[in-house]
Amino acid sequence: METGKYLMDNYWTSFWLNHAHQSRDKDHQIQVLRTLGKQPVSDEAFAAILESIFALLSPDRNANLLDLCCGNGLITHALSDKFEAVTAIDISEEFISKLMDSDRNNKITGLVSDIRTIDFPEMSFDRILCYAGIQYLSEQETLFLFKKLRRWIRDGGLVLLGDIPDATHRWRFFDSPERENAYFDALAAAQPIVGTWFDPSWLEKLSRYAGFKSSEFHSQPQTLPYQHYRFDLILKA
Repeated sequence: METGKYLMDNYWTSFWLNHAHQSRDKDHQIQVLRTLGKQPVSDEAFAAILESIFALLSPDRNANLLDLCCGNGLITHALSDKFEAVTAIDISEEFISKLMDSDRNNKITGLVSDIRTIDFPEMSFDRILCYAGIQYLSEQETLFLFKKLRRWIRDGGLVLLGDIPDATHRWRFFDSPERENAYFDALAAAQPIVGTWFDPSWLEKLSRYAGFKSSEFHSQPQTLPYQHYRFDLILKA
């Protein structure tokens, strides 16, 4: 049991460090695995993703933003001119280097760190974003992250956890016998496809446990590429 846990804890760290290096000269969407049929999502699909994030995150040019699991910064840059300052975190030094090399507004502070271990002073941020990120955490790690998010966010602030794999729609993704077998084979090898799938009711109870005032679940618009098996979550402090 402990061996399996160790493999699980280290799988996604190794995966993303290796992927960031191996994909450094590929399309920017491929670098962060925002793909359909192993091809980068279209410009129109990415524009729809950004529009959805803007609508849910309520940007404020007088506010500061923490962007967790920022990858190469495609979303971070789109948000940077909508906030006073942005702190962006990713475990990959290569991704953070790409982010900072293209920081046109000089508003972004990029930090190479693991979101499981990084910490900030209490009430440091007005908004926090983690888009397509918490799936790489275990349930226990997600619990610890929620408690940290509540400490970091100012009263009245907002946390957006976006593009969360929905456990109640898991089989919409693994939608054939072959894909079901691949899912179980990967799980047995502690190399899960997609990552952790979350039940919305579990996250709702966790948000209360962590001290958030409310949690709002949002179905993704039809224009988003993964809307058939993912959802977004807003936590209000």
